[in-house]
Amino acid sequence: MGKKDSPFEGLKKGALTRQARSHGYSDPMVFARLTMKLHRQGKKTYPSGKKITPLLVKRSNFAVNFGGKK
Repeated sequence: MGKKDSPFEGLKKGALTRQARSHGYSDPMVFARLTMKLHRQGKKTYPSGKKITPLLVKRSNFAVNFGGKK
């Protein structure tokens, strides 16, 4: 018997895009840059009042560092 397909398969793919859209941004790179800017300033929330989580900082850092390179 093989492994059953998990309904949670591939949830990491597109996670930053989903988070950006849930915060009201259509472009994930703009959202990632804003996240890193606020994080460097020591802020814990967005202007909208939503929290900046450590996982969101990790995803944003990855996107900013490697997003534009091919």
